[in-house]
Amino acid sequence: MSEQTNGALCAVPGGRIRYEILNPDAPGTPVVTVHGGPGTPHDYLRPLADLLPGHPVVVYDQLGCGRSERPADPSLWRLDRFVDELAALLAELDLPRFHLLGHSFGTMIAGEYALRGGPHRPEWLVLVSPVLSVRKYEDDMRQLLFRLPPDTAQGLTDALRTGRYDTPEYVDAAMVFAERHMCRTEWPDTLLDATMDTAAAVRDTMWGRTEFQITGNLRSYTCTDRLGGLSADTLIICGEHDFVPPRAGQAYARAIPGADTAVIAGASHMPHLEAPELFTKELLTRIDAGHK
Repeated sequence: MSEQTNGALCAVPGGRIRYEILNPDAPGTPVVTVHGGPGTPHDYLRPLADLLPGHPVVVYDQLGCGRSERPADPSLWRLDRFVDELAALLAELDLPRFHLLGHSFGTMIAGEYALRGGPHRPEWLVLVSPVLSVRKYEDDMRQLLFRLPPDTAQGLTDALRTGRYDTPEYVDAAMVFAERHMCRTEWPDTLLDATMDTAAAVRDTMWGRTEFQITGNLRSYTCTDRLGGLSADTLIICGEHDFVPPRAGQAYARAIPGADTAVIAGASHMPHLEAPELFTKELLTRIDAGHK
């Protein structure tokens, strides 16, 4: 593995992505990360390098966002192409051993990559706040919506009915929801910057304009019927107040042979930012202990 500190470009289907290896001289097994979104850059995952000083941490921006190329071709915004993109990066890195950590939308990419098999297989597959069934995800989001204060819930349901996501009522309601279920602590600049830099074209094509009603090409996605085919040691992590609730993560884990689960107390969708010590303990307990 080359020692990259300022980043490098990797050719992938549709263009080139920029990746970086943090902690390049660390002795542990590298951790390759796959950020969420779609269309949100990786920056909010960079703090993982400080949490895992004994491991090289690979970060990259998916095509269409962040520091990677941004081609104006909507046909590129498909899940299978993002899986091919990850495969191309892993081939470029040619790591003899690695762990694969996906977050949110990134768990779709990481999970599909692991299900696909191939020459570069992770030792541990870590799925943080996994979205492995969009129908289940929407059901969980609606349950949380109806537990919000009435005025907040009204602001969200009005937007869903009218398709207007630029009203003050929707913006205020979405912020209340995010402060409860996205990140319950003060938002660090890495998260604020990544959120503000989300590539709308990628997000809208694949996901849609709101978390509560998926209208993009992922709206029927599920891999729950194939989870029994995962052969890597698997850890599923959810925050206690995550909008991917712990019960969803536990249900996914029951379908994966030998999978472990961890619930990060007090955290929501960004457990590595909200409760870094607890998150790191749960993660390192597995990946530094060898195979089960």
